Amino acid sequence: MLKDRVIDLKYEMLLERTKRRQAAAKAELVRRGVEPRVRIGGAWVPPNVARVFVHTNVRGLA
Repeated sequence: MLKDRVIDLKYEMLLERTKRRQAAAKAELVRRGVEPRVRIGGAWVPPNVARVFVHTNVRGLA
């Protein structure tokens, strides 16, 4: 049982390290001005466009 607990703790430590590394990498991209694009209607648009995008039904009221 102790061996299983050690394995579980190692796995949890790996998850925490990965989470910290991902957060650090994302923060570095933000510092450099790189932002992910959002897919809208088959096109990839910058976040400033996606924030103001509103979907409208072009066929009128359903």
